[in-house]
Amino acid sequence: MGHKPDKHNDPAERRSYIRLDHIFPVEFRFLDAAGEAVSGWYQAFTQDISRGGMCLTVNNIEFGDVKYLSDKDTTLALNINIPLGKDAVGAKARLAWFKTTRTEPVLQYALGVYYEVIDPSGNMRILKYARARKFFKGLAVTFSIFLSLGLVIAGFYSSRLRVENEKLLASLSVNLSHQKGLRQGGESLKGQIEDMKFLLSQSDRKIDMLSRRLREVSSDDQKTITTLQGSIDFFKKYQEKLKGDLTGLVEKKARVEDDVTAKVQEASLLEKKIRDKLYGWLAAHQNTNTGLVASFEGDRDINDWGFTYDEALAAMAFVKTGDIENARKIFDFYAAAKKSDTGGFFNAYYASTGDAAEYVAHAGPNIWLGLAVLQYTYHTQDRRYLKIAEDISRWLDTIRDPEGGLRGGKEFSWYSTEHNLDAYAFYDMFAELTKDEGYAGRAKQALDWLNKNAYSRISAPIVKRGKGDSTIATDTYAWSVTAIGPQALKDAGMDPDAIIEFAISNCSVSVDYRKPDGTPVRIKGFDFAKHQNLARGGVVSCEWSAQMILALKIMADYYRHSGNTEKADHYAGLAGEYISELSKMIITSPSPVGQGDFCLPYASQEFADTGHGWRTPKGNRTGSVAATAYAILAIDGFNPLRFNKP
Repeated sequence: MGHKPDKHNDPAERRSYIRLDHIFPVEFRFLDAAGEAVSGWYQAFTQDISRGGMCLTVNNIEFGDVKYLSDKDTTLALNINIPLGKDAVGAKARLAWFKTTRTEPVLQYALGVYYEVIDPSGNMRILKYARARKFFKGLAVTFSIFLSLGLVIAGFYSSRLRVENEKLLASLSVNLSHQKGLRQGGESLKGQIEDMKFLLSQSDRKIDMLSRRLREVSSDDQKTITTLQGSIDFFKKYQEKLKGDLTGLVEKKARVEDDVTAKVQEASLLEKKIRDKLYGWLAAHQNTNTGLVASFEGDRDINDWGFTYDEALAAMAFVKTGDIENARKIFDFYAAAKKSDTGGFFNAYYASTGDAAEYVAHAGPNIWLGLAVLQYTYHTQDRRYLKIAEDISRWLDTIRDPEGGLRGGKEFSWYSTEHNLDAYAFYDMFAELTKDEGYAGRAKQALDWLNKNAYSRISAPIVKRGKGDSTIATDTYAWSVTAIGPQALKDAGMDPDAIIEFAISNCSVSVDYRKPDGTPVRIKGFDFAKHQNLARGGVVSCEWSAQMILALKIMADYYRHSGNTEKADHYAGLAGEYISELSKMIITSPSPVGQGDFCLPYASQEFADTGHGWRTPKGNRTGSVAATAYAILAIDGFNPLRFNKP
């Protein structure tokens, strides 16, 4: 590393840890005895630090690299990224101890390391930052006393807003409940009408049969003639009654349909009011310095992180709601943002400064940023940001395999179905926008790769999470419908109805949820995975539920345009039902910024294992940009993976 050993690294100092209430990222890789790298870079996060070393948490160490944890000759190269710091602090360290802190569904390790080589000034920067966090935490407590009176006054205002907001949400819930009841009543009437028509047809046949027999009877057989004529007259009177009843049922069904239409229009107005409050929260939390929106309001560990995927969703939500200026602020940031050494945008940046927060560049977040640029360009005809998407496309070329599949990133060997679904949509939309056949060819390659590696026609799960990975991930089901579309799935030999049915059967859950004010509610939504496979039980993901709502709306539109009103109404009813359930989780923002606006938490459970290698954020009042932005798109039926034509 080129630094001299820090003379202050004595054992006593190493045991004097500062326990952090705010994590920051550390990259590390294993070195052999000669100091040569023997592994790729891993992303870890700090727990505690001291002058002599630190404790790190890391997920998913490759199987072939686990042996280095027990090798006494192994050292670690560290890049310690201090928030608000311009440059990372480099160090060389040795492993003092390690332990496994979680085994399912992914391995998580805690590593205790002590420095062998670190620049003293860099070490001092780390310690100063940690001590400053402690100092300002105490200062914040003192300052809060002076704010108490103001907060009491604001509390009355906030309480009134919450009451008004709860009334709005309750109105939508009641409306959708009435819609469901009316639709069920309409289905019942439809069944009765079909039964009535069947009875009419049967009575027609009976009258026809009796009339034929009457014509065959001799005119001398008056008794038989009288009997047959009486039967015919009876069935004709019966028919008249059936026709009258049928007319009444048809008229009643028409009134029910009119009531449903009125309720749908009323719900649309209520949903627009809710959408506007969700948008208000997003807009209020956009940083005026960088243009980024901090991804989570409420989780202190990552409260200043803006994940690139979330920024893309926020930009699309701004485009959908007509707030072009706020969308441009996000794109202006990425037009000048620092990229990873591999050429891709980092997964996360600090919203307040624009510095990198997660020193990893995955394919998915980059593709979503490209999708947001394409949506903006399509809807505004402003091509100033198209270079961002073009640069992303060139970077994706460096991680594509000969079959057309994309790896997780430049330094990763794994494949994600989600990333490749995103890529298919990205290339297909790029081709439509630019008429460039090169993008059309890449889109076809991506679809061929998905057909070969992600979709199963003979066994469950129907959609695999990645190449050789049969884990169930709910978003792969939703995005199969939104990215590829029902008809294209059918053309490829897949059944979109079966995809939706599998997701509902395996990933839909009902759980108890306690709202921030303590009110308990029972909610239904979609888990991140098949919850029976996880010890935590069911968890509702707001973002992934919104993804499924959008997929259900797309299925409804597809069948409505195909003339199958029965299936269209079925999927529309399901979408409305899940919107009603999702609205139960909407919370009123507790922060002074955007107070009174709506936002959605990331999930129904804090710090819960998603089943895919990460946990939900901490805090029961944690607003999520991804969940809130995707809800805006779902409510409006805006598909981020297709151009939404007027």
